[in-house]
Amino acid sequence: MEDFNQIAGGIAQDAVEYAMQREITLDYTKESAKSIDAILEAFHNNLDQYEGDTGAKILWNAAVLFGTYIGETLLRSGLSEKGFIWVEDDGLPVLGIPGKQTAVSPISKAHKRIFNGPEDSIKSFVDVAFAIVNDEWPKTGILRVPDVETASGKKMEKVIFKEADYYISLVAEGKEDFVIFQSHDGFFQFYGVDNQFICEAWFNLGGRRAYGLINPHCTNTNRVNLVTPFGQYTPRERDIISLEQLKAAVEAYFSNLEEADFLAKVPHEELEM
Repeated sequence: MEDFNQIAGGIAQDAVEYAMQREITLDYTKESAKSIDAILEAFHNNLDQYEGDTGAKILWNAAVLFGTYIGETLLRSGLSEKGFIWVEDDGLPVLGIPGKQTAVSPISKAHKRIFNGPEDSIKSFVDVAFAIVNDEWPKTGILRVPDVETASGKKMEKVIFKEADYYISLVAEGKEDFVIFQSHDGFFQFYGVDNQFICEAWFNLGGRRAYGLINPHCTNTNRVNLVTPFGQYTPRERDIISLEQLKAAVEAYFSNLEEADFLAKVPHEELEM
């Protein structure tokens, strides 16, 4: 998307001038992401004022304005030296390296920040982008930054661990049938309700390795009824894990990039294919 590379700087400068009129300084530093969060929070707090097609267009234009500023900040702070430029992804300008799959989408992130509020923090997005690109992830701690998809079709890119509880709660409270965390090497999925969940982890999809999480305190392999707001299932009793065990498994998935390391942290059985 050569044209957007030519105009992105001007769009970002428009964001700087918008902020200046509100006595907010945007100086193309990583720290200025906090100021973008504050600006977009004002839109979020007044969503009811943006109705219909006209309101939707205003909010999208705001996302383009401030998302482009964030993108230009990332480029000026080191991503351009890594080979990143503005490229096209299904018609949307994103930051990527031509010929490679690595990409970040500051415009769509800004749009989500407007609608979802602080849970879609721009500061966290910027921190994650730099950590991934600069290979600065710590050797221990939260490492995965998967995409997420819910049964109702909601999708979110680059979810960090502190956001995982929100998606767990959607299933636990019966608002979603299931949630899938999708990473480069496979996915982690679960369904259930209240304090009973079924959970699977799939790795290396070409090789089709799959594991069902189990309750290590239960030895009963007989089928039992598991009733959720979305239907009735008959898993083995041993396959039903608690909310506490699910949260521990999710943390293990986020904090271990290697399949073997993850499996060492969670009780499991290999699934027959």
